[in-house]
Amino acid sequence: MQTFLRIDVNLFMAVVCAIIYFSSKRTSESRLMHNQLFRWLILCVFALLILESFTWILDGSKSKSAILFNYLVTISLYLLTPLPSFLWELYVKLQLFPDPKSVRTDVLAFGIPIALSYVLTLTSPFTNLMFRFDASHVYHRGVLYPILAIISLLPILVSFFSILIHQKRLTRKYARMLLIVPLLIVSASILQIIFYGLSLIWSSISLALLLAYMRIQGDQVYLDHLTGVFNRRQMDIYLADKIRTAQDGRSFSCVLLDIDHFKTVNDKLGHVAGDEALKDASNILKSSIRKGDFLARYGGDEFFIVTDIDDEHSLRSLINRINENSQEFNRSMQRPYLISFSAGETIYDPKRKWTRDQLISFVDELMYQNKYESVHSKTKTLEQA
Repeated sequence: MQTFLRIDVNLFMAVVCAIIYFSSKRTSESRLMHNQLFRWLILCVFALLILESFTWILDGSKSKSAILFNYLVTISLYLLTPLPSFLWELYVKLQLFPDPKSVRTDVLAFGIPIALSYVLTLTSPFTNLMFRFDASHVYHRGVLYPILAIISLLPILVSFFSILIHQKRLTRKYARMLLIVPLLIVSASILQIIFYGLSLIWSSISLALLLAYMRIQGDQVYLDHLTGVFNRRQMDIYLADKIRTAQDGRSFSCVLLDIDHFKTVNDKLGHVAGDEALKDASNILKSSIRKGDFLARYGGDEFFIVTDIDDEHSLRSLINRINENSQEFNRSMQRPYLISFSAGETIYDPKRKWTRDQLISFVDELMYQNKYESVHSKTKTLEQA
């Protein structure tokens, strides 16, 4: 009865993995390397759930064909066991450092011990070092099984501490999600190692990946994947809702900001530096707005703020706060570039009954007018000097 219950749980989680796998293939960014790693991880866990179910069915079988098949299944299980944590570590590394070249060292560092575990696994039918079957053909762990456990857990632990060290490179919510996955996996692994016969690890990993996928997909719906602020889609929804409520006399303000000289950063320092500049710009804006204000990446190097401010003085204070925080960032000289903004801002007047697009167009014109006046003023100052 216990065996059938274990198989039922594994098959259910295998179906969950299959759903995640095929669902993730349909995303617009499915070809990106980190998404490919995530799908390979799902496939590994799916295979491990099926293989583990076979080991329970075959354990203690007497026929020669069943014994041979049990050896093949167990070897396959051991060969795949280190891969999920290894793939997860690479996935996390690419979330922290998007350049695919960043994972080369990790492939070598973890590939060598994994190769060692493969040698020990493939020779175990003759040495019994990793696993063995007794006279009744019942499976037992070998004396070197702890080596496999350490090799399998090490990448997970490395990914956990990497997130803690570099969590500022991620949004707070995303960092928390990435930390939950290794915690679940390590907890299940320790319990399974301590309590022999307990089967938790692969179903726990499946559950952790399901939670991760749901969070990732949820974020992709309304968050900008690079900066962690809201995306254009969510901005359109939010702004339309604010315009509707403004008809009841509740006004609000909009600010459209453009990063100055962003093209120069991309051209001279490269797109990786450009991505970092966008993240820094979003952090400056997040530190400048009030709790409850709405911040979105409008597109490219432009950001959009919606706030309940309904007077010119408070709106000007917000713009000044953004400029002051930008200057503070530039004084720190942490980056090879400077960040400043050109802004167009307005208080929405319900009497005009503007649509969302009309309001955006208006602040867009104000922003470019301010940018032109700023550039013209600096040019005139230089000519006079």
